[in-house]
Order: sequence, then C-alpha cells, then structure tokens
Amino acid sequence: MYDLHAHILPAVDDGARTMEETLAMTVVAAEQGTEMLLATPHRKDVTEQSSVAHIQSLVREVNAWLGERDYDMTMVLGMENHLDLDLPAEIEAGRALPMNGTEYILVEMPFFGRPNWVEEVLFQIQLQGLKPVLAHPERIEAFQRDPDMLAMFVDRGILTQVTAGSPVGHFGRRVERITRDMLDRNLVHILASDTHNPSGPRSPKLRRGVEAVAKIVGHEAAERMVTDTPKSILEGKTVEVEPSREPSSSGSWWRFW
Repeated sequence: MYDLHAHILPAVDDGARTMEETLAMTVVAAEQGTEMLLATPHRKDVTEQSSVAHIQSLVREVNAWLGERDYDMTMVLGMENHLDLDLPAEIEAGRALPMNGTEYILVEMPFFGRPNWVEEVLFQIQLQGLKPVLAHPERIEAFQRDPDMLAMFVDRGILTQVTAGSPVGHFGRRVERITRDMLDRNLVHILASDTHNPSGPRSPKLRRGVEAVAKIVGHEAAERMVTDTPKSILEGKTVEVEPSREPSSSGSWWRFW
C-alpha cells in the first residue's frame, strides 16, 4: 500500500513529537503493508519553525534507519499545503513542496468558511502545472455544506484524499455519513492515514479504512485507493479522474444542515 498523508516527522508539526515516536509509526506502517509513505508536514509549521532542508534531512535519517533493519518501506517527502493567497508564490519559492517532487500537490482547504478566492487560487496552482489533491474534504465545512462544489473541482481534474478513519467513524457519525455519500458520488480517489500517532485512531493503519470503503464501492475500487492511484501519483504518472455522479435519492448530506 501507499500512504500519501502522514504527520510523521518528529517535532515539526502536531504529529510525532520525537524521533522514537516517528520510528514507531514507521514500524506500524511497514508491518501492516505500507511500501511507501509520504511525509506531509504542515507547510506553515515548516516555514515558521523549521526549514525544507531540515525535513529533508529527517527523511534521509528515517530511511537509513529502515534500511539498516531491512524494513521493506521507503519514506518520501511532500507537504500538507494550506490553501491561502500566498500558496502559488510559496510554490514558486520552493517552500511549498509537491508530492515526492511530482506535479501533484497536497492541498488543505480552510476547515471553516468559504473564502471567495478559493477557486482562483486552485486555478493558479493548476496554471503552474500542478495537480491539486484535496486533503480530507469530508472534514471541510465548505464541502459538507456544498458537495456540488467538490464535484465541480473533481470534474476539473482535481483529486481528493479521504482519511482512512472517516469511513470507520473515528471523526463522528456525521463525517462517516458524508464520506459514504462522497464515495457514492465518485468523489474519492485516495485513502490515506493522516497519521499523527503510532496507535489509536490516528495511527498509520490503512487496512481498516479500506475494509470500510470496500463495503460501499467494492473491494477492487477500495484497493485502488491505496495501491494503483497513490502509486501513480508518487511516480508522477497520469491519473484519470472519472466524472462525478449526481447524488442518489437517498443522499443524506442535506440532513446535516
């Protein structure tokens, strides 16, 4: 499996606090079948408290540790890039990193509200030759209130990454139901852990999320979300985004508002 969202680097953001915790998380990921894990520290935390050079050195240190112990897993580097007016310039300056140096970039929408510049900034990023991957849209208020907005972005070639804990219910029943509706509408492309801890609901275990998603879209489609699609992204290959579907008559998003 391939995990494209992980707050695993030590003392960089709100994820792992120490290198010991980082290494414990990598062992959990490796032992449950993750072959490649993308470290995605928050861009703002790296900019304000660290540096790109520092997180690059941390990734090298972790990979050396894994190699010495013959774990069949590799860590690569990206960022979780909060969407704001500065993001295009930060990309140009090399302070907002894409996913493993490819044309794909993990973007986090504002959790609350719907700034009137969101569409324009995403379009600017696409004009820079990058393909946004929206982090955990099921937990973003703007998409919860307006799922058609997410469908519009998907139909423009933007991909989405759902957190593995969401279809399991780790973020509450509302997010679980929203995730189900997103899957029904063909609005989910990648499943990732968004891990912050070695154990508990934010651990780097993907399999439980895959099993939950498989009950909704089938085993083959669920497996693609942690194998073929994320692998293609990390290798910089083209991922074909299928059109969104209209909500079913049993759709339940509207009930939350």
